[in-house]
Amino acid sequence: MVSFTECFGGLFSKRSTPKQIEPDSAIGGLLQSYPANPVQHPELNPELSKIASNLETIIAFVNPKSGGQKGRIVFERLKNYLNRENIFDLTKGGPKLGIEKHKNKNDLRIIACGGDGTVGWVLSVLDEMKLDNQPSVAILPLGTGNDLARTLGWGGGYNNESMEIFIKKVIFGKIVKLDRWSIETNLVYSDQNDIEVKRSSDAKDKLPLNVINNYFSIGADAKIALDFHSAREKNPELFTSQAFNKIEYAKNYSKDLLNRSCKDMLQDITVFECDGISYLDKLKTLNSHSIVFLNIPSYASGKKPWKNEDGFEPQSYSDGKIEIVSFQTADFMLLQIGVHGDHITQAKKIRIKTASPLPMQVDGEPCFLQPSEITIELKNQATMIAASEENALISACIQTTCSYLCCSTNPDTDDEIASETEDEDLFDVF
Repeated sequence: MVSFTECFGGLFSKRSTPKQIEPDSAIGGLLQSYPANPVQHPELNPELSKIASNLETIIAFVNPKSGGQKGRIVFERLKNYLNRENIFDLTKGGPKLGIEKHKNKNDLRIIACGGDGTVGWVLSVLDEMKLDNQPSVAILPLGTGNDLARTLGWGGGYNNESMEIFIKKVIFGKIVKLDRWSIETNLVYSDQNDIEVKRSSDAKDKLPLNVINNYFSIGADAKIALDFHSAREKNPELFTSQAFNKIEYAKNYSKDLLNRSCKDMLQDITVFECDGISYLDKLKTLNSHSIVFLNIPSYASGKKPWKNEDGFEPQSYSDGKIEIVSFQTADFMLLQIGVHGDHITQAKKIRIKTASPLPMQVDGEPCFLQPSEITIELKNQATMIAASEENALISACIQTTCSYLCCSTNPDTDDEIASETEDEDLFDVF
Protein backbone atom coordinates (compact mmCIF):
# COMPACT_ATOMS: atom_id res chain seq x y z
CA MET A 1 0.00 0.00 0.00
CA VAL A 2 1.30 3.46 -0.91
CA SER A 3 1.85 5.57 2.18
CA PHE A 4 0.40 9.05 2.74
CA THR A 5 3.94 10.44 2.71
CA GLU A 6 4.81 8.80 -0.59
CA CYS A 7 1.65 10.23 -2.18
CA PHE A 8 2.97 13.72 -1.50
CA GLY A 9 6.40 13.01 -2.97
CA GLY A 10 8.27 13.07 0.32
CA LEU A 11 7.32 16.64 1.15
CA PHE A 12 6.80 15.78 4.79
CA SER A 13 10.43 14.80 5.18
CA LYS A 14 11.13 18.57 5.25
CA ARG A 15 8.80 19.20 8.17
CA SER A 16 11.61 20.01 10.62
CA THR A 17 13.11 22.88 8.60
CA PRO A 18 13.13 25.80 8.57
CA LYS A 19 12.39 26.61 12.20
CA GLN A 20 9.75 29.27 11.57
CA ILE A 21 7.07 28.56 8.99
CA GLU A 22 3.53 29.88 9.23
CA PRO A 23 0.54 28.30 7.49
CA ASP A 24 0.19 31.67 5.74
CA SER A 25 3.28 30.90 3.65
CA ALA A 26 2.07 27.57 2.35
CA ILE A 27 0.69 28.68 -1.00
CA GLY A 28 2.82 31.65 -1.98
CA GLY A 29 6.10 29.80 -1.38
CA LEU A 30 5.82 26.47 0.36
CA LEU A 31 8.87 26.66 2.59
CA GLN A 32 9.45 30.36 3.11
CA SER A 33 10.40 31.26 6.64
CA TYR A 34 7.84 34.09 6.60
CA PRO A 35 5.40 35.27 3.93
CA ALA A 36 6.72 38.24 1.99
CA ASN A 37 4.39 41.15 1.36
CA PRO A 38 3.50 40.63 -2.32
CA VAL A 39 2.95 44.34 -2.93
CA GLN A 40 6.30 45.44 -1.54
CA HIS A 41 8.35 42.34 -2.51
CA PRO A 42 6.72 40.65 -5.53
CA GLU A 43 9.88 38.68 -6.33
CA LEU A 44 9.66 36.84 -3.00
CA ASN A 45 6.02 35.80 -3.28
CA PRO A 46 5.36 35.20 -6.98
CA GLU A 47 2.04 33.44 -6.43
CA LEU A 48 0.37 36.40 -4.74
CA SER A 49 2.29 38.99 -6.74
CA LYS A 50 0.22 37.90 -9.76
CA ILE A 51 -2.79 39.45 -8.06
CA ALA A 52 -0.98 42.38 -6.42
CA SER A 53 -3.26 44.84 -8.19
CA ASN A 54 -6.22 43.18 -6.45
CA LEU A 55 -4.50 43.53 -3.10
CA GLU A 56 -4.21 47.28 -3.61
CA THR A 57 -8.01 47.55 -3.68
CA ILE A 58 -8.47 45.76 -0.33
CA ILE A 59 -8.62 47.66 2.96
CA ALA A 60 -9.06 46.09 6.38
CA PHE A 61 -10.64 47.38 9.57
CA VAL A 62 -9.60 45.47 12.66
CA ASN A 63 -11.18 45.63 16.07
CA PRO A 64 -8.20 44.62 18.23
CA LYS A 65 -10.48 44.13 21.23
CA SER A 66 -12.46 41.38 19.50
CA GLY A 67 -11.68 37.76 20.18
CA GLY A 68 -9.20 38.34 22.99
CA GLN A 69 -5.70 38.27 21.50
CA LYS A 70 -6.96 37.27 18.05
CA GLY A 71 -7.75 40.83 16.97
CA ARG A 72 -4.18 41.94 17.63
CA ILE A 73 -2.73 38.87 15.92
CA VAL A 74 -4.91 39.36 12.83
CA PHE A 75 -3.79 42.99 12.63
CA GLU A 76 -0.15 41.91 12.53
CA ARG A 77 -0.74 39.08 10.06
CA LEU A 78 -2.54 41.32 7.59
CA LYS A 79 0.63 43.41 7.33
CA ASN A 80 2.22 40.51 5.44
CA TYR A 81 -0.30 40.83 2.60
CA LEU A 82 -1.63 44.38 2.45
CA ASN A 83 0.06 47.76 2.42
CA ARG A 84 0.33 49.21 5.90
CA GLU A 85 -1.77 52.20 4.82
CA ASN A 86 -4.61 49.80 3.91
CA ILE A 87 -5.00 48.42 7.47
CA PHE A 88 -6.85 50.39 10.13
CA ASP A 89 -7.33 50.02 13.87
CA LEU A 90 -11.04 50.67 14.52
CA THR A 91 -10.32 51.98 18.01
CA LYS A 92 -8.48 54.92 16.44
CA GLY A 93 -11.19 56.93 14.75
CA GLY A 94 -13.49 54.24 13.38
CA PRO A 95 -13.91 53.21 9.73
CA LYS A 96 -14.83 56.54 8.11
CA LEU A 97 -11.30 57.91 7.68
CA GLY A 98 -10.09 54.73 6.00
CA ILE A 99 -13.04 54.53 3.62
CA GLU A 100 -12.66 58.22 2.77
CA LYS A 101 -9.00 57.70 1.93
CA HIS A 102 -9.64 54.82 -0.49
CA LYS A 103 -13.17 55.54 -1.74
CA ASN A 104 -12.11 56.35 -5.31
CA LYS A 105 -10.55 52.94 -5.96
CA ASN A 106 -12.38 50.71 -8.41
CA ASP A 107 -13.80 47.52 -6.92
CA LEU A 108 -12.89 48.55 -3.38
CA ARG A 109 -13.18 45.58 -1.03
CA ILE A 110 -13.38 45.97 2.73
CA ILE A 111 -12.48 43.33 5.31
CA ALA A 112 -14.35 43.86 8.59
CA CYS A 113 -12.33 42.02 11.25
CA GLY A 114 -14.47 41.65 14.36
CA GLY A 115 -17.90 40.53 15.46
CA ASP A 116 -21.30 41.24 13.94
CA GLY A 117 -21.28 44.61 15.70
CA THR A 118 -18.08 45.58 13.88
CA VAL A 119 -19.65 44.63 10.54
CA GLY A 120 -22.74 46.67 11.38
CA TRP A 121 -20.56 49.66 12.26
CA VAL A 122 -18.81 49.54 8.87
CA LEU A 123 -22.13 49.18 7.01
CA SER A 124 -23.65 52.11 8.90
CA VAL A 125 -20.72 54.36 8.01
CA LEU A 126 -21.08 53.35 4.36
CA ASP A 127 -24.76 54.37 4.63
CA GLU A 128 -23.77 57.78 5.96
CA MET A 129 -21.18 58.38 3.26
CA LYS A 130 -23.59 57.60 0.38
CA LEU A 131 -20.82 56.62 -2.05
CA ASP A 132 -21.61 56.33 -5.75
CA ASN A 133 -19.68 53.05 -6.01
CA GLN A 134 -20.53 50.95 -2.98
CA PRO A 135 -17.57 48.87 -1.71
CA SER A 136 -18.17 45.19 -1.02
CA VAL A 137 -17.59 43.89 2.50
CA ALA A 138 -16.01 40.60 3.59
CA ILE A 139 -15.87 39.37 7.18
CA LEU A 140 -13.05 37.92 9.24
CA PRO A 141 -15.08 36.73 12.27
CA LEU A 142 -13.62 37.62 15.67
CA GLY A 143 -16.81 38.04 17.72
CA THR A 144 -18.97 35.75 19.82
CA GLY A 145 -21.94 34.74 17.67
CA ASN A 146 -20.67 35.72 14.20
CA ASP A 147 -24.04 34.84 12.68
CA LEU A 148 -23.64 37.07 9.62
CA ALA A 149 -20.18 35.62 8.97
CA ARG A 150 -21.63 32.10 9.22
CA THR A 151 -24.41 32.99 6.78
CA LEU A 152 -21.95 34.31 4.19
CA GLY A 153 -19.61 31.35 4.48
CA TRP A 154 -16.81 32.93 6.53
CA GLY A 155 -17.29 30.56 9.46
CA GLY A 156 -17.97 30.94 13.15
CA GLY A 157 -14.61 32.33 14.19
CA TYR A 158 -10.98 32.81 13.20
CA ASN A 159 -8.90 29.88 14.45
CA ASN A 160 -5.43 30.35 12.98
CA GLU A 161 -6.48 29.68 9.39
CA SER A 162 -4.14 30.66 6.56
CA MET A 163 -4.37 34.39 6.00
CA GLU A 164 -3.26 33.89 2.42
CA ILE A 165 -6.21 31.61 1.68
CA PHE A 166 -8.54 34.10 3.34
CA ILE A 167 -7.22 36.97 1.19
CA LYS A 168 -7.82 34.92 -1.95
CA LYS A 169 -11.39 34.28 -0.84
CA VAL A 170 -11.87 38.03 -0.49
CA ILE A 171 -10.57 38.59 -4.03
CA PHE A 172 -12.46 35.74 -5.70
CA GLY A 173 -15.55 35.57 -3.47
CA LYS A 174 -19.08 35.98 -4.77
CA ILE A 175 -20.68 39.45 -4.60
CA VAL A 176 -24.12 39.26 -2.95
CA LYS A 177 -26.72 41.68 -1.63
CA LEU A 178 -27.81 41.76 2.02
CA ASP A 179 -31.17 43.22 3.04
CA ARG A 180 -30.92 45.80 5.83
CA TRP A 181 -34.02 46.82 7.79
CA SER A 182 -34.81 50.10 9.49
CA ILE A 183 -36.47 49.78 12.88
CA GLU A 184 -38.15 52.92 14.22
CA THR A 185 -39.77 53.40 17.63
CA ASN A 186 -42.24 55.99 18.89
CA LEU A 187 -43.25 56.09 22.54
CA VAL A 188 -46.85 55.20 23.38
CA TYR A 189 -48.52 57.18 26.18
CA SER A 190 -52.13 56.04 25.76
CA ASP A 191 -54.09 53.38 23.90
CA GLN A 192 -57.14 53.97 21.73
CA ASN A 193 -58.79 50.80 23.07
CA ASP A 194 -58.59 52.02 26.68
CA ILE A 195 -55.87 49.51 27.51
CA GLU A 196 -53.75 50.69 30.43
CA VAL A 197 -50.27 51.78 29.35
CA LYS A 198 -47.63 50.97 31.96
CA ARG A 199 -44.24 52.64 32.18
CA SER A 200 -41.06 51.92 34.11
CA SER A 201 -38.23 54.11 35.32
CA ASP A 202 -35.82 51.30 34.34
CA ALA A 203 -36.92 51.21 30.70
CA LYS A 204 -35.27 52.96 27.77
CA ASP A 205 -36.94 55.32 25.30
CA LYS A 206 -35.01 54.01 22.29
CA LEU A 207 -33.56 50.75 21.02
CA PRO A 208 -29.74 50.53 21.02
CA LEU A 209 -29.68 50.23 17.19
CA ASN A 210 -31.96 51.50 14.45
CA VAL A 211 -30.90 49.04 11.73
CA ILE A 212 -31.34 45.26 11.64
CA ASN A 213 -28.66 43.29 9.81
CA ASN A 214 -29.20 39.92 11.49
CA TYR A 215 -32.32 39.73 13.65
CA PHE A 216 -34.62 41.48 16.10
CA SER A 217 -36.49 39.82 18.95
CA ILE A 218 -39.02 40.56 21.68
CA GLY A 219 -39.53 38.49 24.81
CA ALA A 220 -37.77 35.62 26.55
CA ASP A 221 -34.48 35.45 24.65
CA ALA A 222 -34.03 39.21 24.92
CA LYS A 223 -34.74 39.03 28.67
CA ILE A 224 -32.10 36.32 29.18
CA ALA A 225 -29.56 38.38 27.21
CA LEU A 226 -30.51 41.54 29.11
CA ASP A 227 -30.14 39.84 32.52
CA PHE A 228 -26.71 38.58 31.50
CA HIS A 229 -25.53 41.99 30.25
CA SER A 230 -26.88 43.73 33.37
CA ALA A 231 -25.02 41.32 35.64
CA ARG A 232 -21.83 41.81 33.66
CA GLU A 233 -22.09 45.60 33.87
CA LYS A 234 -22.52 45.45 37.66
CA ASN A 235 -19.59 43.07 38.24
CA PRO A 236 -17.33 43.10 35.16
CA GLU A 237 -14.44 41.60 37.12
CA LEU A 238 -16.36 38.32 37.43
CA PHE A 239 -16.98 37.91 33.70
CA THR A 240 -13.41 37.28 32.61
CA SER A 241 -13.69 33.66 31.46
CA GLN A 242 -15.85 31.92 28.90
CA ALA A 243 -16.71 29.17 31.41
CA PHE A 244 -18.11 31.65 33.94
CA ASN A 245 -20.04 33.50 31.23
CA LYS A 246 -21.70 30.30 30.07
CA ILE A 247 -22.61 29.29 33.61
CA GLU A 248 -24.16 32.71 34.28
CA TYR A 249 -26.11 32.57 31.01
CA ALA A 250 -27.37 29.07 31.81
CA LYS A 251 -28.38 30.21 35.30
CA ASN A 252 -30.49 33.05 33.88
CA TYR A 253 -32.11 30.71 31.37
CA SER A 254 -32.89 28.06 33.98
CA LYS A 255 -34.35 30.64 36.35
CA ASP A 256 -36.73 31.95 33.69
CA LEU A 257 -37.64 28.42 32.61
CA LEU A 258 -38.42 27.17 36.14
CA ASN A 259 -40.21 30.31 37.28
CA ARG A 260 -42.10 30.60 33.99
CA SER A 261 -41.41 34.30 34.23
CA CYS A 262 -41.89 34.81 30.48
CA LYS A 263 -45.24 33.01 30.05
CA ASP A 264 -47.35 36.19 30.03
CA MET A 265 -44.67 38.55 28.77
CA LEU A 266 -46.20 39.18 25.34
CA GLN A 267 -49.76 39.70 26.55
CA ASP A 268 -49.17 43.45 26.42
CA ILE A 269 -48.58 43.47 22.67
CA THR A 270 -51.72 45.22 21.43
CA VAL A 271 -50.91 45.45 17.71
CA PHE A 272 -48.99 42.91 15.62
CA GLU A 273 -49.41 43.54 11.90
CA CYS A 274 -47.39 42.07 9.04
CA ASP A 275 -48.02 43.62 5.62
CA GLY A 276 -51.27 45.05 6.99
CA ILE A 277 -52.60 41.72 8.31
CA SER A 278 -53.05 41.19 12.06
CA TYR A 279 -51.34 38.14 13.56
CA LEU A 280 -52.23 38.97 17.16
CA ASP A 281 -54.60 36.01 17.50
CA LYS A 282 -51.94 33.66 16.15
CA LEU A 283 -49.48 34.87 18.80
CA LYS A 284 -52.03 34.08 21.49
CA THR A 285 -52.79 30.67 19.99
CA LEU A 286 -49.09 29.80 19.96
CA ASN A 287 -48.71 31.09 23.54
CA SER A 288 -45.55 32.85 22.41
CA HIS A 289 -42.84 33.71 24.92
CA SER A 290 -40.54 35.19 22.30
CA ILE A 291 -40.87 36.50 18.73
CA VAL A 292 -37.81 36.51 16.49
CA PHE A 293 -37.57 38.45 13.22
CA LEU A 294 -34.89 36.85 11.04
CA ASN A 295 -33.08 38.60 8.22
CA ILE A 296 -30.52 35.79 7.97
CA PRO A 297 -30.90 32.06 8.66
CA SER A 298 -28.25 31.93 11.41
CA TYR A 299 -29.26 32.91 14.95
CA ALA A 300 -27.61 32.57 18.39
CA SER A 301 -24.25 31.33 17.09
CA GLY A 302 -25.39 29.23 14.18
CA LYS A 303 -28.82 27.90 15.19
CA LYS A 304 -31.52 27.67 12.48
CA PRO A 305 -34.92 28.77 13.84
CA TRP A 306 -36.64 28.87 10.44
CA LYS A 307 -37.27 25.76 8.37
CA ASN A 308 -38.22 26.08 4.72
CA GLU A 309 -41.56 24.33 4.27
CA ASP A 310 -44.67 24.34 2.10
CA GLY A 311 -46.68 27.54 2.15
CA PHE A 312 -43.62 29.77 2.54
CA GLU A 313 -41.01 31.02 0.13
CA PRO A 314 -37.43 29.76 0.67
CA GLN A 315 -35.60 31.90 3.20
CA SER A 316 -33.25 34.46 1.67
CA TYR A 317 -31.25 37.42 2.98
CA SER A 318 -31.79 39.39 -0.23
CA ASP A 319 -35.49 38.97 -1.08
CA GLY A 320 -36.88 42.02 0.74
CA LYS A 321 -38.73 39.80 3.24
CA ILE A 322 -38.12 39.02 6.90
CA GLU A 323 -39.03 35.70 8.53
CA ILE A 324 -40.96 35.75 11.81
CA VAL A 325 -40.94 32.81 14.23
CA SER A 326 -42.41 32.18 17.67
CA PHE A 327 -40.80 30.38 20.62
CA GLN A 328 -41.61 29.28 24.10
CA THR A 329 -38.79 29.48 26.65
CA ALA A 330 -38.08 25.73 26.58
CA ASP A 331 -37.61 25.83 22.80
CA PHE A 332 -34.26 27.61 23.04
CA MET A 333 -32.67 24.51 24.55
CA LEU A 334 -34.15 22.40 21.73
CA LEU A 335 -32.56 24.62 19.10
CA GLN A 336 -29.32 22.81 19.94
CA ILE A 337 -30.68 19.59 18.43
CA GLY A 338 -32.20 21.13 15.33
CA VAL A 339 -35.72 21.99 16.50
CA HIS A 340 -37.23 24.99 14.71
CA GLY A 341 -39.59 27.72 15.89
CA ASP A 342 -43.27 28.03 14.99
CA HIS A 343 -43.63 29.93 11.73
CA ILE A 344 -45.76 33.06 11.89
CA THR A 345 -45.20 34.60 8.45
CA GLN A 346 -42.83 36.32 6.03
CA ALA A 347 -43.33 40.06 5.59
CA LYS A 348 -42.05 43.25 4.00
CA LYS A 349 -43.37 45.62 6.67
CA ILE A 350 -44.17 45.03 10.34
CA ARG A 351 -45.99 47.23 12.85
CA ILE A 352 -46.05 46.42 16.56
CA LYS A 353 -47.52 48.31 19.49
CA THR A 354 -46.86 47.51 23.15
CA ALA A 355 -48.66 48.66 26.31
CA SER A 356 -45.90 47.89 28.82
CA PRO A 357 -42.09 47.85 28.87
CA LEU A 358 -40.70 44.70 27.21
CA PRO A 359 -37.20 43.25 26.73
CA MET A 360 -35.98 43.44 23.14
CA GLN A 361 -32.71 42.99 21.28
CA VAL A 362 -31.36 44.14 17.92
CA ASP A 363 -28.46 42.11 16.53
CA GLY A 364 -27.60 40.91 20.04
CA GLU A 365 -27.82 44.33 21.72
CA PRO A 366 -30.55 44.03 24.42
CA CYS A 367 -32.60 46.67 26.18
CA PHE A 368 -35.83 47.12 28.19
CA LEU A 369 -38.02 49.37 26.03
CA GLN A 370 -40.85 51.64 27.18
CA PRO A 371 -44.32 51.12 25.60
CA SER A 372 -43.76 51.91 21.96
CA GLU A 373 -45.00 51.63 18.42
CA ILE A 374 -42.35 49.81 16.39
CA THR A 375 -42.11 49.85 12.60
CA ILE A 376 -39.81 47.57 10.60
CA GLU A 377 -39.33 47.98 6.86
CA LEU A 378 -36.61 47.51 4.26
CA LYS A 379 -33.95 50.24 4.41
CA ASN A 380 -31.51 49.24 1.67
CA GLN A 381 -29.19 46.46 0.56
CA ALA A 382 -25.52 46.21 1.42
CA THR A 383 -22.96 44.78 -0.99
CA MET A 384 -21.24 41.83 0.66
CA ILE A 385 -18.69 39.17 -0.29
CA ALA A 386 -19.65 35.55 0.28
CA ALA A 387 -17.00 32.85 0.57
CA SER A 388 -18.02 30.08 -1.83
CA GLU A 389 -18.37 26.50 -0.61
CA GLU A 390 -15.91 25.39 -3.30
CA ASN A 391 -13.26 27.76 -2.00
CA ALA A 392 -13.98 26.66 1.55
CA LEU A 393 -13.43 22.99 0.65
CA ILE A 394 -10.19 23.76 -1.18
CA SER A 395 -9.03 25.85 1.77
CA ALA A 396 -9.81 23.06 4.21
CA CYS A 397 -7.75 20.56 2.17
CA ILE A 398 -4.80 22.94 1.85
CA GLN A 399 -5.00 23.87 5.52
CA THR A 400 -4.83 20.18 6.51
CA THR A 401 -1.69 19.81 4.42
CA CYS A 402 -0.23 22.98 5.93
CA SER A 403 -0.74 21.68 9.44
CA TYR A 404 1.70 18.86 8.64
CA LEU A 405 4.17 20.93 6.67
CA CYS A 406 4.28 23.79 9.14
CA CYS A 407 4.67 21.98 12.42
CA SER A 408 7.61 24.15 13.48
CA THR A 409 5.70 27.40 13.65
CA ASN A 410 6.53 30.28 15.90
CA PRO A 411 5.58 28.87 19.34
CA ASP A 412 4.71 32.23 20.85
CA THR A 413 2.23 33.09 18.10
CA ASP A 414 0.64 29.65 18.08
CA ASP A 415 0.25 29.56 21.85
CA GLU A 416 -1.45 32.96 21.84
CA ILE A 417 -3.91 31.89 19.19
CA ALA A 418 -4.56 28.46 20.67
CA SER A 419 -5.61 30.06 23.94
CA GLU A 420 -8.30 32.04 22.11
CA THR A 421 -9.65 29.48 19.61
CA GLU A 422 -12.76 28.43 21.49
CA ASP A 423 -15.74 30.30 20.09
CA GLU A 424 -17.71 31.76 22.96
CA ASP A 425 -21.15 30.38 22.18
CA LEU A 426 -23.26 31.17 25.21
CA PHE A 427 -26.19 29.11 23.91
CA ASP A 428 -24.03 25.95 23.82
CA VAL A 429 -24.29 25.62 27.60
CA PHE A 430 -27.56 23.73 27.23
